[in-house]
Amino acid sequence: MKKYIRSIAACLMAVMMLCLCLSSCVGGGNEGPASLEEELANGAKLSILIPGHNSKSTNAEFWQNPVVKQFAEDYPELNVEWVTAGWDAWETKLLATISANDPVDVLNDGVNNNPKFAIKGITQPLNDYVNLENPNLHLNTMNSVFCYGGDYYVAVSETNVAAVYYNKYLFENAGLTTPTELYENGNWNWTTFVDAAKKLTSEKDNRAGFACNYPYILFGANGTSVLKLDEEFKYSLNIESEPMKHALELIQDGWYTSKWQHWEGDPWSAFYNGSAAMLCDFQWVEKNIIDAATYGLVDFEYGVVPVPFGPDNSEGLSPIHAAGWAIVAGSDCPHAAGILIDRLVDGHAAYQAETNKGLPEANVALYKQLAQKGYCTNSYDSAVGGAFELFGALTEGKSISQAIAELKPVYQTKVDDANEKN
Repeated sequence: MKKYIRSIAACLMAVMMLCLCLSSCVGGGNEGPASLEEELANGAKLSILIPGHNSKSTNAEFWQNPVVKQFAEDYPELNVEWVTAGWDAWETKLLATISANDPVDVLNDGVNNNPKFAIKGITQPLNDYVNLENPNLHLNTMNSVFCYGGDYYVAVSETNVAAVYYNKYLFENAGLTTPTELYENGNWNWTTFVDAAKKLTSEKDNRAGFACNYPYILFGANGTSVLKLDEEFKYSLNIESEPMKHALELIQDGWYTSKWQHWEGDPWSAFYNGSAAMLCDFQWVEKNIIDAATYGLVDFEYGVVPVPFGPDNSEGLSPIHAAGWAIVAGSDCPHAAGILIDRLVDGHAAYQAETNKGLPEANVALYKQLAQKGYCTNSYDSAVGGAFELFGALTEGKSISQAIAELKPVYQTKVDDANEKN
């Protein structure tokens, strides 16, 4: 992690080496209660914020609720409460609690907000509060994405790997080599991927070769991103680099020029009903595909392969997404917050293990393999909100150079703001 966070593969070779980052960049703990006992004696309030969460639901997907309920029962001295906020207003609400000197204690945090949150001092280091020996922690991801200045800022139990799901029937019917065969023979790359996507696109049949709601995944597939990080974990623009140019050319061709990427309604339904031959998404979507088949919405056999590596991705990095748990700076009960985070990490690991039981073992093994060398585009591009304006400009027909010229000053302003510590 010496010159550029992008060198994830090297980082994965030595887990502890990754956290030997420059201690001057961010971090430093907060002056808070000295112990859990002190927090309990003071009757501290422990608040939890999960954007868009239903804290009253008993459905299995809201596995956090019984974890928090049991924690509150085990520590009756604490006043445990939920902070409710939707996806459109959660960050505003979070910042308001900080401004009021009553910050949320435990935050469901992820790559979309980091390292910005760490740089700005919105969240604080976890090292002294979370059990870093917990076998349910996904340290590969924590080291490559959430370790700044020698400190961890988010505890993660799982990495969400991006993959390409494909309709076996459509490939076989067109007489094409399947992505699985190409991958197993070492020939699954951008050239073979685009060739298949174009051949399976049919205006007559109203079918696209490919559907994807997250074009930035293709940045990660080429081992690049709109932004990069320097030695002090500050953002800088990477929008004009050669790897970015190659990724933008692919996106421009698929989304605008050749139109082998499109969908009607949404990309998932398009894949289910056969109007998209391939779907690119994160691994969580496989359960939805299986559920859709159970309800009769999918009537074909599907396959899954990694997102094809781009020409500049020499290290074989796979696009990932990750989220977990953070302690907000200024928490008056960080020790208790750390204990709750330990339990949430365990709870999520148990939930994921149960989910994986319903997936083919080979696919689960593939996801775990790909997660060992992940590239988290969201993290590097978090200061510019994922760069969706750039995609929009290309789909409107603007040239890459024109889109960059228009957005470069806008993104630079956002970068400068993100790099400024509060």
